[in-house]
Amino acid sequence: MPAPLHLVFVPFLARSHFAPLAAAAAAACGDGATGATILTTPHFAALAPPSVPVRAAPFSFPGGHEDFSLLPDEASAPAFFFAAEAALAPALAEAVRAHAGAVAVVSDAVLHWAPRVARECGVPHVTFHTIGAFAAASMVAVHLHRPDVIEDPVALPGGFPVPVKLRRAHVNEEALAHLPIFRAAEAGSNAVAFNSFSALEADFVEYYRSADGSPKKVFLVGPRRAARSDVTVTGAAERDSILQWLDGQAAGSVVYACFGSTCGLSADQLKELGAGLRASGKPFLWVIPAATEGTKQHDERASGHGMVVAGRWAPQAEILAHRAVGGFVSHCGWNSVLDAVCAGVPLATWPLRAEQFLNEALLVDVLRVGVRVREVGSKADVEAVVPANKVASAVGKLMDGGADEAAARRVRVRELGVAGRAAVAEGGSSCSDWARLVDELKALHGHGNDALTHK
Repeated sequence: MPAPLHLVFVPFLARSHFAPLAAAAAAACGDGATGATILTTPHFAALAPPSVPVRAAPFSFPGGHEDFSLLPDEASAPAFFFAAEAALAPALAEAVRAHAGAVAVVSDAVLHWAPRVARECGVPHVTFHTIGAFAAASMVAVHLHRPDVIEDPVALPGGFPVPVKLRRAHVNEEALAHLPIFRAAEAGSNAVAFNSFSALEADFVEYYRSADGSPKKVFLVGPRRAARSDVTVTGAAERDSILQWLDGQAAGSVVYACFGSTCGLSADQLKELGAGLRASGKPFLWVIPAATEGTKQHDERASGHGMVVAGRWAPQAEILAHRAVGGFVSHCGWNSVLDAVCAGVPLATWPLRAEQFLNEALLVDVLRVGVRVREVGSKADVEAVVPANKVASAVGKLMDGGADEAAARRVRVRELGVAGRAAVAEGGSSCSDWARLVDELKALHGHGNDALTHK
């Protein structure tokens, strides 16, 4: 009996990118049809699931920075990408050649050099997108049809699955400028995978697949979501204090606020956000994963208004799945979007950077499961401090403002949650897509590396 296909997963060096690829690697190790290795650096090796073997490549960057998402403004982003390639590209070739059987590479879409390395090693390659298909398709639509001048507002062209207008500030122009590099690299890949599921984004995947006239196989294999890798909390005595606090709250009453692993809010904005949460009159859980000005490491306190947790990891998926949580104030990072949707929790959207504004458009304008905290018409609006009264107003609208509208949002997001959970269950759409991808990668080892490219 031939050895199973072995997949080498290569995440980008940022926590939000690492988590979904690590989760996909863990799922691959458990499916019985594949083996997996994660190739990364020592810093991220410590975050890997214990079930997945890790190859750690030495990595150094001026200032000792190891996580791109925590890179200070004065550091050079291009230099970080170059350092990542210098560390990981030779290590990838070594990892591939270490396996005598069938091997394939699954790498983050931003690692534009990885398809070339896989091709040089004579193995198939899969481009894995850690953003959603709507965001990716929107960027491709803007790139293909308005390459020189980004109008304001940008009307996505005919053929896009839904009518959408975006403000210029919603489009990440730096990412748009680099899109040709990533698209060219993807053209050298054998398949594309999105961390999403059919009921959420099938139409946008189809547009993405065929938009440039050179269709390739695209698979929806999510949601692949981060899980805590160090311990499994089961006993009541070990239950996280956050969850214990939620146990004492009424069903659907709590607003959860979190802006991802890097927070990204100024001290003034944190003050207004806190005041707005208190003014909303709703019990709230506010998690600030990275300690910032005005917070202390491991600072955790509960009051009559709610609970504030700063400077430590929090079990976000469990929080959102808790019966007490009825809304989520979020920066609209794709991992957080998936966590909320799969838990059936509507969102108050507050994007800060990158593709988060496109995720907001999907949530508010297309899926209609979110409300905007503030309107953004220019870059100045992105940087402006949102006052407490606007925060309180958005929370009120999300939780119970316009009872029929709020109830309809909840129904829609709960239906998506059911679909998301079903997608990754046995026989679900994402499980089926993953099985098809594995089968076709196996077939490539006998039929040449271009077999998936133009199907």
